[in-house]
Amino acid sequence: MGRTDRTRLLEVGYAVALVAGIALPYAQAVPWLLDHGPDLPRLFDEVFGDRISAFFGWDVVVSVLALAVATAVDGSLRRGQKALILAGSLLGASVGLPLYLLLRQRNRSRPTANRYRPDDAPGR
Repeated sequence: MGRTDRTRLLEVGYAVALVAGIALPYAQAVPWLLDHGPDLPRLFDEVFGDRISAFFGWDVVVSVLALAVATAVDGSLRRGQKALILAGSLLGASVGLPLYLLLRQRNRSRPTANRYRPDDAPGR
């Protein structure tokens, strides 16, 4: 498998993970929101209601924070891409992480001459 084929396969895989990361969690969240509305105290009570659900709740919180730091310091991403990933992360780690990986892979697969480099930013 050539580099281009591998790169394309990775991009497709990350895109599929992004779609699944939107569809699967929101298939659960939307009906809950329709039943209860935007009741944040109830949401937090249910997410952190027992030890196993709190495990998953904290797992997501820590993952999103780690992703935010990784995104902020990743020099291969443009400012707009970083903002998009951070906004996606607010929807959940299952959205932000595949989006981050997809954009990072696309940036890495661009020819070197066309890559964004912070030293090339206007005003420097």
